[in-house]
Amino acid sequence: MSAILELNDQALNLYCDGQLVASSPGYALVHGKVPVFGDEAAAQSRLHPVNSYNEFWHRLDMDPLPRQIANFRHNADMAYAHLMHLSELSGYQGELVIAVPGSFSREQLAVLSGIAQQSPFAPQAMVDTAIVAATVAPTESEHTAFIDLQLHQATITLIRNVNGRLQREQVLRVQGGSWHGMANSMVQTVNDAFIEQCRFNPQHSAQWEQQLYNEVPDWLRAINAATPEISIEIDTEKARHKATVQTADILGDLQMMQSRIEQQVTALASSLGGSLPVLLSSRAALMPGLKSTLQAGGYLGAGAVVSGEQLAEAGLRLAANAAGGQSAVPYIQSARLQKAAPENIDTRRHEPATHVLLDGVAWSLSQQPWFAAAEVQTIVAENPPGTVLERAGKRLQLIRVHHGG
Repeated sequence: MSAILELNDQALNLYCDGQLVASSPGYALVHGKVPVFGDEAAAQSRLHPVNSYNEFWHRLDMDPLPRQIANFRHNADMAYAHLMHLSELSGYQGELVIAVPGSFSREQLAVLSGIAQQSPFAPQAMVDTAIVAATVAPTESEHTAFIDLQLHQATITLIRNVNGRLQREQVLRVQGGSWHGMANSMVQTVNDAFIEQCRFNPQHSAQWEQQLYNEVPDWLRAINAATPEISIEIDTEKARHKATVQTADILGDLQMMQSRIEQQVTALASSLGGSLPVLLSSRAALMPGLKSTLQAGGYLGAGAVVSGEQLAEAGLRLAANAAGGQSAVPYIQSARLQKAAPENIDTRRHEPATHVLLDGVAWSLSQQPWFAAAEVQTIVAENPPGTVLERAGKRLQLIRVHHGG
């Protein structure tokens, strides 16, 4: 089992042998004969807003849709089609572990299990993403919080360490905090800059507005690289418009979203006595200003951002012992932390013995005519004469040597 799907509607990330082989955001566009999913659908969502859908994972269920959408009867049908797209995109079919947000209900987990089993994937286990993250970066504290960013919500999962076993205690949803909300805020800031600097409103055209949304990932990279300002150009048929946006302005407009997350963390920490180390997913870490806000509050330490590759490796390891011999797809929401080997224990690899050192002479074991006695526990070598060794597992111990004469 070497493939794992990190299921998050901001992007479904499929890892095979530790490498990201496909990433597809939770968008569907039903405009024309063949529905499209992922990046292609997201890149046209503002051009065809009535035919664009991005809540089918967030609202995963089998309730009938309020109106007919192609051949999709419910959100589960759309999610299933997205899994088919992901398999085609990656070229992968076969055994799969699925890392699932803790915000999924029991009913949603059941639906997910059902559609995954009908897809080209063969689900072996589902694991809680926050639990996996906590095994990657364990802390000394009794409680840890894991913050993740989904397309339509932010989640804070509280995890408790009970005698070395990590258990999920609760999942909080942050109202107003989401990847979609962050993108909307950033686009609005940029749009206001165009109006102020160029007397030009990109949101008057779906095409120009779509361009702004498509550039959000580039802006995030620039901001996280400490770029002080960002220049954006829009080329219309009549003119080229250029606006410059200060990073500080974007951070200021996102401050309310950051504050909502920090307030939830502060309330949790207060209920637990004031101390609460926080882990961030790679998505949450991209929110401008969130890391610095949590660091200023004393919640975020070094190495507190868990990458997708780390989640993939730890998720496979966590699922390995739970997936075998199950009639249904198991769901893992607790984990035993592995204890580090004590410092005084030698964990070096010991190679098999090749020689016996006797009176300053090294006698090769590979060239000896051996014969065994006492059920292969005691071995006597003919050369050097009278050499007796005892085998204990892979260790050879010289017991005695009788010299001829």
